[in-house]
Parts: sequence; C-alpha cells; structure tokens
Amino acid sequence: MARKNMFEGITPAQRSEDAEMSIQPRSAAKMPEVFQSAGPIAAIRNDLRSLSSRSVQEIDPEMIEDTGLKDRLGSLDDDVAELRDSIAKHGQQVPILLRPHPTLSGRYQVVYGRRRLAAIRALRTPVKALIRTLSDEEAVLAQGQENNLRKDPSFIEKALFAGDLEEAGYDARVVQDALNVNRSHTSHMRKVREAIPREVIERIGAAPSIGWKRWYELASRILDEKINAIAVHPAPFPAGLTSDQRFDAWSKLAVKTGKNSTTRKVQQAQSVLVKAQDGSVIGTIALQKDTLSFQAASKADPFTAWLHGNAETVFPRLHEEFLARSVKPE
Repeated sequence: MARKNMFEGITPAQRSEDAEMSIQPRSAAKMPEVFQSAGPIAAIRNDLRSLSSRSVQEIDPEMIEDTGLKDRLGSLDDDVAELRDSIAKHGQQVPILLRPHPTLSGRYQVVYGRRRLAAIRALRTPVKALIRTLSDEEAVLAQGQENNLRKDPSFIEKALFAGDLEEAGYDARVVQDALNVNRSHTSHMRKVREAIPREVIERIGAAPSIGWKRWYELASRILDEKINAIAVHPAPFPAGLTSDQRFDAWSKLAVKTGKNSTTRKVQQAQSVLVKAQDGSVIGTIALQKDTLSFQAASKADPFTAWLHGNAETVFPRLHEEFLARSVKPE
C-alpha cells in the first residue's frame, strides 16, 4: 500500500508565472501641483531664500561692479579717506547692498554703499554685503530710501538724481517714491534743471544749506530774464570756498548779469533808426538816462556837421512843432 505524503497540503504551492508578474513595486504618490508652490515644502524653500537675503556675506570687491545712477555730487575721494580709517580701526559696521549682475555671471552690482565699497577697496579686504535679487525699479527705490535714511542729500543732488531717473525712463511714481517727494516738488526740480545746466551745478556742488526755494527762485529769474547760465561765471571759483559759498557767488553774478541784460534791452528799445525818404539810413537816435544822442550812419557824414551848425534854429523849430501837436483843441 502506497504511503501517503504527510506534508501534502502544508508545503506552499508554487505561484504561477502570471501571478508573479502581476506583483509590482509600490510607486511613490506624485505630489499634486498645488503643493509644489505652497505648503510646508514651499515654505521651507522661501525661508531659505529669505535667510540668504538677510544674512551678511563677505564678497571680494573685485567681483563688484560700481554701476548705476549717481546720486551724490562730488568725488568719492572727498570723504573716503576718513571712512577708510574708521573701517580699518573698528571694522565695517554697516553692510552694503548688492544685487546679482543681470548679465555677468558671478558678479554683482552696487545698490547702495558706494563710499563704503570705495573705502574697503583701498583696504584690500572683503566687503560685508547683503545680496538681494532686485529689479531695476526695486534697486532705485532701495537706493533712494537708503540715502534719505542716512546722509540726507541736498535739494540739488535730489534734483539731478530725479533727472537721471526720468531720462532712464522711470515712471513719475517711482521717482517720487525713491526720493520721498511729491509731484509738486519734482516739478520744482525739473524747472531748476531746465534753467541751470548740469555742468554749472556740478561746479557749484551739493550746497547742503541751500534749500529748494533759493534754487527755484534763481531758476525762475534765469528763465524769465533769459540769462545764459553757462556764461555767468566761466572762470574757476576761488580756492577754499564751500559749495554753499560757491552758490552765493554764482547767484549774485547771475542776478547782476540779468540786470545788465535788462538795461541793455531797455536801451536798445529806446534807440530809433532814422531813414531818409529814399530809404537810406541816416543814423540812430538813442535816449539814455534823459540824454538824447545822434549817431551818424557813416563817419564824417556832412549831415551831422550841418545839424550841429544849425542846431540853434532846427531844434527850436522842432520844439514849436511838438508844442503845437501837444495842445488839445478846446
């Protein structure tokens, strides 16, 4: 009698090939798109970016391009020496602001802190900086707000900066926000720039104590009297004058030029060209401070000699004609 297999029913049956093929590894569930830009992962990513923008980094000054709009009058060398000595002694206390260069990989542009950068370049040490990705408009706003918070620019520095922004195509709102001024004030700035050329303003300097009213009043006078601002004071200013003193000196000369110009216009308006009946010019009669003079059209003119010789009869006759025309009929 055949012996029954005692392990029958205990040994696992062989899995069919189809069943084995049907078992697949479990794939990770795909993250819905809505969570790719939001939720905890996106929050972590944003926190890292924000932390990077807030953290101070040390950057080689040679990797920084000192480009952008100029917002100060005068040379950086004017006050860099003192700042350099201070940083050498106490270290750089305030970081500058940089943004990645829009076209040069691995390089940066200064948003604000040009004087600090110039001082540290001379020390040949890394510069402490915040790095933020900013658009042109955001960079301009940051630059203007930094200047207003620290060393307040003078009116004329703001006026030139506003002009540069307008020429660069920035919207009026951006200009006003960057300089923290209203629409009326930007209009005053525009009139000053129209009246006084930039080369003249740069010769005068920042003039920190000269407010907008004095600049505006001077500009109005220049425009009203059609004064040639370039010709007012072409020679160099005396050495040792502050920019405020240069403004005072230049404005006095401009006013004097305007007065002389007005006098010349009055004199020219009171000059009369005398012509003969055939249209030929006899001469010019001019009235200056109650003095009547006759200037002949040509030298050694015989009419002039005749007029001088017959003045005793000619002028009384002219006076009688004047009186006759002046008497009103009753």
